[in-house]
Amino acid sequence: MEHNPQLTSSEVAAMWGAYMQNSMAHCIVQHFAKVNEDTEMTDIINDALSNCKFVVDQVKSIFEKDHHALPIGFTQEDVNLKAGRVYSDLFALRYIKHMASAGTVASAAFLEVLARNDVRELFSKTSKIFMKLYNDSCDLLLKKGTFVRSPIIPPMEKAEYLQDESFLSSLMGRHRPLTAVELAHISKNTETNSIGRTFLAGFSQTAQSPEVRKFMERGSEIAAKHETVFREILIQDGVPLPSTWDSAISQSIVPPFSDKLMMFQTNSLDAISVGGYGTAIGASLRKDLGGHYTRLVTEILQYANDGIKIMIDNRWMEQPPQNVDREALRNRSN
Repeated sequence: MEHNPQLTSSEVAAMWGAYMQNSMAHCIVQHFAKVNEDTEMTDIINDALSNCKFVVDQVKSIFEKDHHALPIGFTQEDVNLKAGRVYSDLFALRYIKHMASAGTVASAAFLEVLARNDVRELFSKTSKIFMKLYNDSCDLLLKKGTFVRSPIIPPMEKAEYLQDESFLSSLMGRHRPLTAVELAHISKNTETNSIGRTFLAGFSQTAQSPEVRKFMERGSEIAAKHETVFREILIQDGVPLPSTWDSAISQSIVPPFSDKLMMFQTNSLDAISVGGYGTAIGASLRKDLGGHYTRLVTEILQYANDGIKIMIDNRWMEQPPQNVDREALRNRSN
């Protein structure tokens, strides 16, 4: 019988995060499945549920074999399947596309730090199934004519080297045209903010805690402001604006999700935004763009920090696996 070596910190971190994210997403998609009226989405919703359950079950199996405590995560207590619709079916499809993209990226990113064969197999399979879900979601959005594309630029006439440092531009004054890479990051970050703004607008009217409702309202306003910054950059550059990602929100105030789940989802969106802005800073050579991203990421970090405080105060923040506190052990008899 083949003996697996002890799990490394990277492997524990990858699986712990995957369990948390997929147990949460499973709750959200269950609600979408319950209120869905679009028969074209049925298979995609079922695949999303199946993918999330696969990850949760596989992590549970490995953790139990290796005597690791299973995360609390999210359960049926965090979703109210009797609650009515809050978001449109189109938003549900866009959320699944976003979730599938995040799952694919996270799985692929972790693979390079995974050693054990069973853990590598898990994340290889996870990357594959979420990539399929992403492609299926894109295909359906394209079929419906609701896939929001990045801006289109004229074809490049010839390849050439830069002649001077004016390509970097300055923080103020006239800027050179945006590159395709810079446009790609602006489009992606605009989409992330749009999804967050819509999600948080629904959370702000269904959260049970007044503190959480106020926090969600603030987050929706921040996302809207960031969208405006990105759209103004496109306007100033003379780039045709993409159509909106907006989706309708009902007037329901019955919460389909627990406040704990809504706070965790918001925290996850914050993390994705920070990561997206950080990547964009590294890929954007125009200095004014770096200035925008640095300013915006600071605002998100402050908002995320305030959210973590709320989660800790309400005992909704689950402690991640961590190393032994040697100092506490040494001082245990003091």
